[in-house]
Amino acid sequence: MSKGLLEIATNEELTDIIEIHFIEVPKLKKDSYEKDMLVAWTEFLKDPESDKVRNIEMNVNEIRSAKDELIKMSNDSEQREIYDMRSKIVKDKVSALNKSRKEGREEGREEQRIENAKNLLKIGASIEMVASGIGLTIKEVEELQKNLEK
Repeated sequence: MSKGLLEIATNEELTDIIEIHFIEVPKLKKDSYEKDMLVAWTEFLKDPESDKVRNIEMNVNEIRSAKDELIKMSNDSEQREIYDMRSKIVKDKVSALNKSRKEGREEGREEQRIENAKNLLKIGASIEMVASGIGLTIKEVEELQKNLEK
């Protein structure tokens, strides 16, 4: 079973009802209907309230319909609330994932520091040298040395 569009960080399915169209702009003929429509949609996506879009929607039914739908959606407080809640959930998940990654990296760095300290102790470095070089306390290094001697 194939999935629809997924959110990168959380792998959560965003939608299973989407079409993606690739438009090869260099292949469009100058002053063609397709190029005019591409410009119209680009203007709509950039700023649906602009004067350019107001002029375009007078002549292009698709843009007018999209604008009407956008207005309907914008005025539907229940739909806007659902969108806001979903957006917050996704942002919270991404934030939690980033936090756990950061914690994992920090944990890895700490483990590497301990391993480096052990290696220095094995080759005969003094406790004081290891502590100052690695950034551990003398007590921590002494504990590592005791564990190595066991």
